[in-house]
Amino acid sequence: MADTAIAQTPQASAPIQPETRHDTLRFRIERALFVLPGFLFQITWGWLPLVMAVILSFTTFRARGDSQFVGWMNFQRIINDPMITNLTLANNALRVTFIYSFLVIALTFVTPIIIAILLMEMSNRTQRWMMLLWFLPYSGVANTILWKYIFNREYGLMQTVFGALGFPKMQFLNSADQQLFWLVFPAMIMVGPGLIYITTLQSIPKSLYEAAEIEGASVWRKIWTVSIPRIRPMIAMLMTFALIDNLQAYDWPQLMTNGGGPGGTARTMVMYMLTFVPLHMGTGTAMAVLLFAIIMAIVILFRTLVKEDPDV
Repeated sequence: MADTAIAQTPQASAPIQPETRHDTLRFRIERALFVLPGFLFQITWGWLPLVMAVILSFTTFRARGDSQFVGWMNFQRIINDPMITNLTLANNALRVTFIYSFLVIALTFVTPIIIAILLMEMSNRTQRWMMLLWFLPYSGVANTILWKYIFNREYGLMQTVFGALGFPKMQFLNSADQQLFWLVFPAMIMVGPGLIYITTLQSIPKSLYEAAEIEGASVWRKIWTVSIPRIRPMIAMLMTFALIDNLQAYDWPQLMTNGGGPGGTARTMVMYMLTFVPLHMGTGTAMAVLLFAIIMAIVILFRTLVKEDPDV
């Protein structure tokens, strides 16, 4: 009986040997070597230029010649500049930047979410074909040339379409009142983050949808209670990137409007900032620092107010 009890008693597992000091030190060195390249890259191309920009914003920096420390004079020049502080002006650079960013996010950010959710309700074969057509690669330069032709007020495709529908001759990018909308219009068609949303939706456990179906939830109810909450962290992250990217918009408005359009009504903050670089580089750098502070404040406020946890 005793032998049987002993046989049924599970054998005690061998004690885990503690790591030696040599193994711990080696692990720490390997971890540090893996982190070091990224750390050096971030310091060299991230924080060092930022610190240098803050320092140069207090000087009369010139590419050639001596630079002098002027304190807050560059920032006072910015405060006294109506193109930045007077938001009632139609060509105010800060106002244009905010309106452009709002239009991009309001008109293009929700669309890929809706399309991604609708694609997930289709068959796998339909999903593959729709994703192939949706995410065809295209050249940024070719895309700019194409849309400049489409928006041409004399012989552009849009002008032809509007003319066939009986509309009067449109100005498109040559109109001070409409050019910001037409700048955003191509992004409404060629939306990009949808693939990320589809990937996130595919990672949602099917048991959540099955539980919702057992409870009698409709398709829209499942989308609202399961799909949307589960992709909320991804929405918050992409919204943060969209805010940072659009508040620094330069290349697309610059190329499409030839420097800001009529009267500078499409001239963003970065475009206006670069006009100071040749003669007043210190003032231009101060504008960059100011824009950085504005973006950081908006991002911090957004991250504070938006809840990312899907279970909250």
